Amino acid sequence: LAAFESRSFRARRTSPSPPPRAMGAVGWLAQVSMQQAVLMALIASLPGLFIGYTNFTEDDFTNPDKLGSAHFLISLGVCLFVAALAYRALPFDLIPDWIPLFGKADDLFAGMFAGVGLCLVYSGWHFGTGAKPPEILVAADFVKKAHVAIAPFQVVAVESIKAGIKAARPVAAVLRPMAEKVFESTIKPVLVNAKNAVLGAAFDEYVADLEKANPAFSLVRKMVRSKK
Repeated sequence: LAAFESRSFRARRTSPSPPPRAMGAVGWLAQVSMQQAVLMALIASLPGLFIGYTNFTEDDFTNPDKLGSAHFLISLGVCLFVAALAYRALPFDLIPDWIPLFGKADDLFAGMFAGVGLCLVYSGWHFGTGAKPPEILVAADFVKKAHVAIAPFQVVAVESIKAGIKAARPVAAVLRPMAEKVFESTIKPVLVNAKNAVLGAAFDEYVADLEKANPAFSLVRKMVRSKK
């Protein structure tokens, strides 16, 4: 009786754990929901951040100096680019991806907006008036320094590839006749037998009729055979 009560107590104390698939589904749903919420919050906050960062007002819609400034163009381009990438990363977007033909339409438009954003950044950097955003200048300086630091490694990598190709040419020259010999003695007979088994004499008759009807085809075939 004591042993039975002990076993029943342990059974009541130990609660059954959820199955692994259920735990995986719950974890996936929580992760996807968090990703959806963060990306949607980022997209929703970008217009306010842009207006506050550029001090854009209603009067600026008709102000060519404001619309053509480097600060405005680069900031707008960065916002469009970030918003487009964030939308493409959404787990659940406006048009579900499983819909045939139209499922990827919104992602395509988002990619187009990203391209427009990059074009605005380029236009503002090269043709915009006034000062550029200081954050962009810092990022450009970082990219420039990184390129200067990586340049020697790029040269070494290119020279290593060239040296490898140069060293492989003699080996390829030695292996090529061997590969051709193996192909002629082993692989080609198998392919010919397979062709004969599948097509039979009908294919040869078709080629003969094609040569009779098209002299140019017969000439090209003879030239190929003579080269071989």
